[in-house]
Amino acid sequence: MVNIDQPDMSHTAMVSPMPIYCFSIHNADGSDYEFGGRMALTNDNAARAFGKAMIRDLMRGDPPRYAGWTMDVAKGTRPVCSIPFPPERIPSAALG
Repeated sequence: MVNIDQPDMSHTAMVSPMPIYCFSIHNADGSDYEFGGRMALTNDNAARAFGKAMIRDLMRGDPPRYAGWTMDVAKGTRPVCSIPFPPERIPSAALG
């Protein structure tokens, strides 16, 4: 007998949600700060790669503003990494 009130979930796998990573950027003395956003990613390595891609995009848009800044990546309150921005404008080909 099939129970129409409860869906049959026997064929689906239980999937845990991906962790949420936060991205923020700041200048060298911390006087200027921007929240870069949040993203659900599979692990710390994926978060680091995503942060590097964000830096490439920001440097293409306004290199003088962000030269020498740092991006901090965190999973909740746990710091994952800090990624430095290039110190000056670099050729677009080198940004990948």
